[in-house]
Amino acid sequence: MKNYNILIIVFTVFVLSCGENVTEEPNENLYGYGYFPIEVGYTWEYQVDSVLILQGGNSNKATTSYIQEEVTELLSENEGEKTYKLIRSYRKDLDSDWLVQKVWQISKDETSATRTEGNIRFIKMVFPNSVGTKWDGNSFFDANQDFLVGADNIPIFQDWSYKIEDKGIERTINDTEYGDVLHVSHIDEESLIGFRFSEEYYIQGIGLAERNMQIFESQDGDTLKPWLERAEVGFQLNQTLLSFSAN
Repeated sequence: MKNYNILIIVFTVFVLSCGENVTEEPNENLYGYGYFPIEVGYTWEYQVDSVLILQGGNSNKATTSYIQEEVTELLSENEGEKTYKLIRSYRKDLDSDWLVQKVWQISKDETSATRTEGNIRFIKMVFPNSVGTKWDGNSFFDANQDFLVGADNIPIFQDWSYKIEDKGIERTINDTEYGDVLHVSHIDEESLIGFRFSEEYYIQGIGLAERNMQIFESQDGDTLKPWLERAEVGFQLNQTLLSFSAN
């Protein structure tokens, strides 16, 4: 069902011990399951800083908001894949109440972890997730299709190629230093008329900790200007972890 450009390792090994077959469970550290933990009650809170390009770059909108994601229910378990309900809530500042914004799904089995956001399903991670592993994280949908950004349509996910760049590294996120971090790249391409960049960082035992995206298009060929100044269409997004709890 999944076409990954990686070697799929047999996860269950049967050994003969005292005349009986014993099942050996996959090694959590070896396969890296802990970088994408899912259990009912897990809750993540993020700060989201974004810039939306409007009116051809003449009226850009910069905002800071907050997102909470909570795993609330196990929806199904089929052939080793567990699918959970993910409640995504929003608030405009730290003093406001959380407002439920979307209900998504999140899944995990022995070979991959996915998120279904509306009707778009992403393969966010594969197992084992060794450095250099590549996969098509957008294989469940047409990555060439346009998505509405402000008043414009952009093929946000076009030409993405997911890759494990680093694993077990240190990284400072919101002034907190974390160890055992995994870095996933999606795209990093620049031309005279566009810039496309996306990456994510995951912490062992916590999950997604940082997400950075820049999707810009422009007919302004002045390469001395930064993209936030010359962009006519697109957005910049930085999502960083504030807290994680496992209740």
